[in-house]
Amino acid sequence: MAARTVLFTSVLSAVIAGSCGAASDQAVQPEAVVEAPEPTTQPSLTSTSTAPPVDPAPIDPGGNDGASGDANDPSCISDPSPVFTHAYTDLEQIDFISPTIVTSSNWLKNRQYHKVVTDADNNAPLVPVYAPADATATGITHYLGRMQLWDGTMLELAQFDVRFEVSCEVRFWFDHISELAEPFTSLASTDPALDTRDAEVPIDAAVEAGDLIGYTSGTEPAHTWDFIVVNRSVTNQFANQERYEQVSELVSLLHADCPFDYFEEPLRSQYRSLIGSWQGRTPGFDCNLEPDVPGTIAGAWFLTPFDPSLDVNRPDWGLVANLAADGSVDVNGPGATIRTLADAPTFADPTTVTTEHCFEDFNRPARHVYVELISDSELAAAFGDGACPAELPNTYEIFYR
Repeated sequence: MAARTVLFTSVLSAVIAGSCGAASDQAVQPEAVVEAPEPTTQPSLTSTSTAPPVDPAPIDPGGNDGASGDANDPSCISDPSPVFTHAYTDLEQIDFISPTIVTSSNWLKNRQYHKVVTDADNNAPLVPVYAPADATATGITHYLGRMQLWDGTMLELAQFDVRFEVSCEVRFWFDHISELAEPFTSLASTDPALDTRDAEVPIDAAVEAGDLIGYTSGTEPAHTWDFIVVNRSVTNQFANQERYEQVSELVSLLHADCPFDYFEEPLRSQYRSLIGSWQGRTPGFDCNLEPDVPGTIAGAWFLTPFDPSLDVNRPDWGLVANLAADGSVDVNGPGATIRTLADAPTFADPTTVTTEHCFEDFNRPARHVYVELISDSELAAAFGDGACPAELPNTYEIFYR
């Protein structure tokens, strides 16, 4: 590689680390959840923008993901493969499902997104949310989510995170619930928390498959809500496994599991038929529980090299390159997001990029990111305005596995 200027990001690393919430089964939401709009309706961001990156889902890096999925109840019954027997929502009111593990800005999350069908004015109905299996409700967090509307206006919206234990190994929960049904309404805190660390109200309530949990129209303005399944008997593999094992907010990704696999037919196929994202649905696409592909650019990269001697709770997310469920590619870095559609000239599946490539965003005016794999553990990336350059620019950032 020719001599070039490397843009160091230690200050940015500290900023990102300071914005992350605590990662435990008790800390369920970061201090500020920012809902950013769908990309086609928001003015393009430049690579130097400090505004929230354009992303269809709230920005909450790791703070509400649940550290491990370990059971709190010492009397729980072991069952690593329970069967979910009931639909957890009205599928006719769901536009698409982006399956686990999802890309949210420049990090990965252990959940799947559900986009509620909206009318021409982007109004969404309240859709029901049901328990998919017999379980024990273990906690509710009532929090105030801070979301960004299309015109840049900030909105604070009260929402709920409700958690359940199916067995010693398996938990599921729902996030961005708008209204709770009884008995959950009476069990939840009446006032939404501004800082949700330690805001979860522990409960112990048995539910049966099909019991109504509540209703949701999701976030604003994207109208998405989350369903998460973690299984402590599952261990996903990443390019730098030690980092995910030692950084507490990454542990949840180790145990993320595909919710579809817990259902029998015909429900399993019905859910998979809705897999997609903002550009449409993609037949054959499924959960991607191991997005890192060593020797390629695919997966997650961080701002600093991993140091096993440090006791680190919060990951310093740097860049994510991932194939979205609509067939497009997201290459997102600090303050910059690039989405390349499947039919674009600069499209390439990140799992096939083993040397270098430039991705151009589908929005106009044009923006791009040029990436070059330095080694299995180092990636150079340069975000910029305009069309793709012929080679990696002289100023770039280094990211690490």
